[in-house]
Amino acid sequence: MNETDTDRLVMKQLIFLVVAVLALLLVFGLLFSRAAVAQDREDRDRELRRAAERRYLKQSDASRLRRETGNYAVANGVVFDGDLVVTRGTVTIAGKVNGSVLIIRGDALIDSTGEILGDIVSVGGRIDRRPNSRVFGDMVETSPRYLVEEDDPENHAKRDERDREEKKRAPRWNPDRVRRRWQHEFDTSFDAKVRYNRVDGLYLGGELPRKRFHRGLDIDFFGFGGYALKGKTWQYQAGTDLSAGGAYRFAVGAELHDFTASQDEWIIPEEENSLAAALINEDFRDYYRRDGYSFFAAQHLGRWMKLTAEYRNENHLSLPNKTDWSLFANKKRFRANPAIDEGKLVSYWGQIKFDTRDSESHPRRGWFMTIEGETSRPDLNGEFDFDRVLVDLRRYQPMGYGKTIDLRLRAGTGRGELPQQYLFDLGGISTLRGYRFKEFTGDRMVMGNLEYRLNSGSSRLHGIPLVKEFNLVLFADAGLAWFADDNSAPDKSFDALNWRDLKTDVGVALTDRDGQVRLNFAKRTDVGHQDIVVTFRLNRDF
Repeated sequence: MNETDTDRLVMKQLIFLVVAVLALLLVFGLLFSRAAVAQDREDRDRELRRAAERRYLKQSDASRLRRETGNYAVANGVVFDGDLVVTRGTVTIAGKVNGSVLIIRGDALIDSTGEILGDIVSVGGRIDRRPNSRVFGDMVETSPRYLVEEDDPENHAKRDERDREEKKRAPRWNPDRVRRRWQHEFDTSFDAKVRYNRVDGLYLGGELPRKRFHRGLDIDFFGFGGYALKGKTWQYQAGTDLSAGGAYRFAVGAELHDFTASQDEWIIPEEENSLAAALINEDFRDYYRRDGYSFFAAQHLGRWMKLTAEYRNENHLSLPNKTDWSLFANKKRFRANPAIDEGKLVSYWGQIKFDTRDSESHPRRGWFMTIEGETSRPDLNGEFDFDRVLVDLRRYQPMGYGKTIDLRLRAGTGRGELPQQYLFDLGGISTLRGYRFKEFTGDRMVMGNLEYRLNSGSSRLHGIPLVKEFNLVLFADAGLAWFADDNSAPDKSFDALNWRDLKTDVGVALTDRDGQVRLNFAKRTDVGHQDIVVTFRLNRDF
């Protein structure tokens, strides 16, 4: 080995060492930040609970006060003697409470047989009272912010100081002079964006996200830009929209783009997929390139519903694998990124979205539904001829203290020859968890996922230090993806679907208290003598 080869080998080893250290720091940083966020939330909940107890339970006898975390229920025929305080849970009162009920960041349901002799207060939630129920005290719904500010005199000084600073910074042309503080929660900022996959390698860039809130007449700019090191391409999106109104606002806009896209966002979030690719050589998304522009319009129908229509004109291109590197499985190779049907796509796309969930990341109750469709015709000057419809319906239902049922139904169909990039895939994580990844593919798809969540706080074993840190999830999946014999209409070939043809599996998962980090054990049930599929996730499956 000559001197040049030796220098190259040393340089490769140094690069590998630097990348390994950075990856480990990233992993530890994510774990530490997750723990820090959880601890910060517990501290804020504790402060809020103390403030609420001081205000609403001033005469409470400590011996008659019970504090709980998570969902809690007083069943029909049960008499609860004392005051009840529940943090981050849904409280169901079907029996009798000889005292007051205080809920911190949760909702309350007073059933028709429920009876409360004192007050019922929800801080950061709602109170649902059924007919024939009885409440002898006050019913109060309040905001956590108001409670903390009113309870702690020190916050008055902080608030006044913030207001004075805002007045100094306010531009002269601003008629309001001082912006409402709650609006700051919806302000956008420029964020760094880093990801890793098998077609781009390491991508470095930044993003200006869309505003989450508009009020009155407003112009918003959004987009992202960055460079893919292995793909050796600049990627970007640049857009703007004009909106007017409040809860029923209307918006129109346009955008230009050229970036690596995927139809698999619903399977795994980008951050988790990047970690899997960089650490263990597993990329759970398939990719293609989108290069073009679009015009769109959106109409909000109140707080929960949004209608969107979009005109798309873009080129779709295949992307080959560009890297096989990972930190801990470098001898393993990524699966090949499948080729797509390349060409010019000119289409009309629309979506109806309905969302009443109490949380996007770890919902406990509510509905979520999206119905989206896309149509492309040769007379639009494109190269594709198809219709595609996709429906996703979810329900998160509390079932009493410490128990929740999560249900998802997902179906897709089409007309004509769907492009390869628009086919439906099932199997593996987030879909049929007892099967191989993307084991089934077709232009028709049906799937159902059911999860029964058991909070460790509702178990008789909750006093054991290790057990109380984990929750248990029992789940079952069923579904199938196939190619229709007759694809002349979206409803063709569904009549031939037999329930016995569905692929099914059952399983159990151990999760953290938020249900985000989880270890799944799944076993298919349609055939025997199959191995148990074990998967580790950093996010909920749905």
